[in-house]
Amino acid sequence: MKKILFVLAGAVLFGITSCQKTKDSINSLTEFDIPYSSNFDVPATPSTTTSATTPVDVTTPNIPTNSSSIYGNNKTSADLITEIKLSKLTISTTGANLDYLKSVSVYIKTGSIAEKLIATNASIPTGVTSVTLAPQDVNIKDYINQDNIQFRVSSNISASGTTQQTLKLDETVHVKATLLK
Repeated sequence: MKKILFVLAGAVLFGITSCQKTKDSINSLTEFDIPYSSNFDVPATPSTTTSATTPVDVTTPNIPTNSSSIYGNNKTSADLITEIKLSKLTISTTGANLDYLKSVSVYIKTGSIAEKLIATNASIPTGVTSVTLAPQDVNIKDYINQDNIQFRVSSNISASGTTQQTLKLDETVHVKATLLK
């Protein structure tokens, strides 16, 4: 009787782990990441004696999504994509630190679709040259399916005077899709 229970428990355990491995294998075939990168310039602000912040909005140039070829390389197509969400967004500089940035919000947009908030950081620490923003839980499939996307970076910067600085925006989106039949 104990042998039968032991064999049954082993079979159940094997079945559970096999199901998880199968699910992981399917996910690896139907989920993938797409990285995007762009640069944008934060304009100089005049020096003032106050500790106020100045709102600054900057839009990146058009960024080709290359979605059709990326989907093809992953054996899927636009009509089989179920969801695309931002998984990581980082702003960095190779120059001075980001002390002048107080808060940042990033929006995605295209020529045919209104912009949507995709990431924020309301409190930028001092002394850093790179900052990660918190992704919003929004499906941006319709944007990535377009030929080009743009990002609008809305920030509050220290009004104590800064020089123009070029920042790099690195984004990773996670795609969930169905395989081609």
